[in-house]
Amino acid sequence: MRSPAGPKEHRAGRHALVVGTVILLTLFVSLAAGVAVASGVAGAIRAAATQLVGTKSKPVDPRTTVHESMVIETGKMDGDPGWPRYTNSSWSVQAGDTVVLRITSYDDGTAPLMGAQMMFDRVEGTLGGIEFIDGRATSLVSNDNISHTFTVVGLGLNLPIPVAPTGGSVTVVARFQAKRTGNFVWQCYAPCGSGPNSMGGAMARLGWMEGTVSVTT
Repeated sequence: MRSPAGPKEHRAGRHALVVGTVILLTLFVSLAAGVAVASGVAGAIRAAATQLVGTKSKPVDPRTTVHESMVIETGKMDGDPGWPRYTNSSWSVQAGDTVVLRITSYDDGTAPLMGAQMMFDRVEGTLGGIEFIDGRATSLVSNDNISHTFTVVGLGLNLPIPVAPTGGSVTVVARFQAKRTGNFVWQCYAPCGSGPNSMGGAMARLGWMEGTVSVTT
């Protein structure tokens, strides 16, 4: 027959229960924090999309279409190895314009999204919610095939850019309506730079993986 537990056993049992409770609470807090961060980042671009119609907006005229082109060069192409770069990094359109944006990339390197940035694998803010990759319509680029993104949070716009074939290029074409006036910063949210977490170098340099889109009246 099992003997009754003594004072030491009771203390040990209470200690184990307290430790277990603390560990469980820590896990719940960590999980809640992670969900909050991801939801906050995801909400930012979607909130921007819902705010596009404001006092400075004007009706979109579908007959007014403008074309903008950008090129993603690799480090080997511009003499700065390891640093990819968007050309035509800053451009301007008028409110009400339908913008046809063509991005041609020669970068065959991957830059998988991490953590809360995983949301940027989806097309956001375009007409029909799609982009065309070499003529093929898609609303999502798989994370293991992402090289860059073209993201304008203030306009609710996100275009994931896939990896180019070795020695070749890939072209992404998307249409969106510029409804909100202002100067908006675009950024690449794929970790394609140097330094810790690949977020330095080109990622932090205006005119490389950052630029501006101006929407005027």
